[in-house]
Amino acid sequence: MKVDIIFVGKTREPYLREGIEDFLARLRRYVPVAVKIVRAERINKEGHYGKVVAVESQRVAAAVVESSHLVILDRLGKQMSSEALARWWQRLERDGCRRLCFAVGGVLGFSDELRQQAQTLLSLSKMTFTHEMSRQILLEQLYRACTIMRGEKYHK
Repeated sequence: MKVDIIFVGKTREPYLREGIEDFLARLRRYVPVAVKIVRAERINKEGHYGKVVAVESQRVAAAVVESSHLVILDRLGKQMSSEALARWWQRLERDGCRRLCFAVGGVLGFSDELRQQAQTLLSLSKMTFTHEMSRQILLEQLYRACTIMRGEKYHK
């Protein structure tokens, strides 16, 4: 299976960039991973939040490979344990899924339209994380799922 990760905007915090690169390198030992960064829209003082969300969501939609199983990270999504995430991934593979695409939104999240296009809405936690932290947490959990699927010791 191939994995695509779409981030809205660049990761600004150096410590998070370092962590993201570390977990990408680990994850790539198990599956081919491509990261796409779509441009974040500038949020101005007039508060055109709806337009920002719409434009960023359109950019993400345009970056998704057509045959992908699209997973949107969203606070309203399904929460899974690490083991459940691994089982879910294995089930998708068994059912013939060849490409997973995870999308992590910008500061304002995604449009309802993009959420409806997704096959899966996934929530990392009931707690709120910055969109930049969510990137690293997602990658760590994907790496953890790979080690669980292979019966390795990383997951305790």
